[in-house]
Amino acid sequence: MPPVWRGKRRWLIVSLVVLGVVQAALALVMAFSVDALLTAAGSVADASTGSAQVASTGSASGASTGSANGETGSASGGGDAAWLGMGGLVAAVLGVGLARWFERIVAERLGQDYVYEQRRRLITSALGEFGNRSLGVIVTRASNDLTAVRNWIAQGIVPLATALPLIITVIAVLAFTNWPVALAIFIPLSLMTAVLPFLSAMAHNRARTLRRYRGRMSAHIADTVRAGESIRVAGAMRRELNAVDRNSAKVVDAAVARARVTGFVRSLTVTAASLCTVAVVFLALRGVINVAEVASIMTLLGVMATPLSDLGRVVEYRQNYRAARHILAPMLAAANDLKREERRREKAWKAEKPKPVAGHRGLTVEGLSASGVTLPPLDAKPGERILLDSEHPSHLQATIKALLEAHHDAETQAPRLLVSGFDFAKAPARKRRELVGFASDRIPLERGSVQRLVSYRDPNAIVGEVRWMLQRVGLGPRVDNSPAGLNTKLKNGGSPWNSADVARLKLARSLLGAPPLLVVEHIDAALDASGLATLREILDGYPGVVLFASQHPEQVVSHYRAWQLDGLDAKARALTAATVGRESGAAADFEPDQDDE
Repeated sequence: MPPVWRGKRRWLIVSLVVLGVVQAALALVMAFSVDALLTAAGSVADASTGSAQVASTGSASGASTGSANGETGSASGGGDAAWLGMGGLVAAVLGVGLARWFERIVAERLGQDYVYEQRRRLITSALGEFGNRSLGVIVTRASNDLTAVRNWIAQGIVPLATALPLIITVIAVLAFTNWPVALAIFIPLSLMTAVLPFLSAMAHNRARTLRRYRGRMSAHIADTVRAGESIRVAGAMRRELNAVDRNSAKVVDAAVARARVTGFVRSLTVTAASLCTVAVVFLALRGVINVAEVASIMTLLGVMATPLSDLGRVVEYRQNYRAARHILAPMLAAANDLKREERRREKAWKAEKPKPVAGHRGLTVEGLSASGVTLPPLDAKPGERILLDSEHPSHLQATIKALLEAHHDAETQAPRLLVSGFDFAKAPARKRRELVGFASDRIPLERGSVQRLVSYRDPNAIVGEVRWMLQRVGLGPRVDNSPAGLNTKLKNGGSPWNSADVARLKLARSLLGAPPLLVVEHIDAALDASGLATLREILDGYPGVVLFASQHPEQVVSHYRAWQLDGLDAKARALTAATVGRESGAAADFEPDQDDE
């Protein structure tokens, strides 16, 4: 996991330590104030008792009057000191409350800052297709696991940064001022600390078990909801609900098992604080400390009670964090690798300042592999329409993915992929989106406004360009008639628009900026008759290279040639069929149990 001690978080952690020391100082002020006030009150009470006894013996009138005058002056001075002491005590109490308030604010800022940084990395790794692709598991990672991280930072590290300085400072001062009391507090706390490592190991194992069951339950619920229509048609709602109940029962049992350990840890801290109180009372009974000292020590223990209770939750938060880290750490490392690789490509592109290959226009593909087989070469000129032809849908999808995500890799021989003269495999993401437009009926639409979705490839596109492109694909009237216009929000794959309008929007986005290579994957399957006519008109007149996949290519373009993805002869096609079948079987048999955690 990335370090917490970084950037502005360093100052937040230092602030927490300072707040812990301040609370310790204020707690000592409270304790000494209580001791001084009660000692002074006891002295005044003793003096008053002695005066009354003298008066009752019938002392001389002059002597009695002088004694009374002296006691009146002493009482007046003692009263002023008492009020000052009370003022200091109240100020210390308010100071402790203020310090706790600031501590909570700083702790939350520390935890949220760290989680904000890791959430971005987590989504980066998910977009980079690292780890389990289940929607339920991904949502669990982004919520439960990051919450466990935040709890450890905000409510685990923070008590260590504030409570430990408070407790250590108090015990250290007491060791010099009243060592028996310091020893009486130190012994119960030491016994509690000695037991914690064993309990921590148990809590970690049970936290991992709970996290694994929770991830599986989330994945199962997500898959069940997505397959809702099929479940209803099959009349299997009860069966699916029973399956959810079985997963939920495992989560409940695992949560209760974890609570047995974490609850015991919390009870230990409360018991340790109570034993400190018992030890102080024992010292008072033995005559080691007086009543005023007992009150001051009780005041200290009262201030320490809340930090001790916080420390009892540290073990729980720490073990939940360790269980979450077991899954998050590889994903965050993958995100860092993706970010580092993209920066490398950007720097290399800027340093080389590559120019297009002289005389090259269109698309050249050589040495590209998909589904474990090498594809036949392709050389297409601007204005050509190329049908992606394969008997295997998975191989077709793998080809499109390999084409759009091709990168140079030092460990393997990179394909030769030229788009309008530029080496596409070396280009960074910003250059790639200028070279290729992609529209697919298979891939869901992002969440956002129409303006944002259409200009996704070209964020600098002006409103006029977006409106013109929407008009070109037949969405102009729909957007103009909408009260929000270009600010209309689409979510859940394009809702509330229908599938035909969503397909038109995807087409508009791929066409914006007229990229030299346009890839269209089964977009015609979602279009109505007017949409098909518009698509055919646009593709027939498109100036760049068009790669398209369709079950009815003659409805999409008027003329085309096929790129035989399965091979150019019977032997190559047989090898492709065998390889694709083997790849599909391996993917189906793979069960990522570890990622289910």
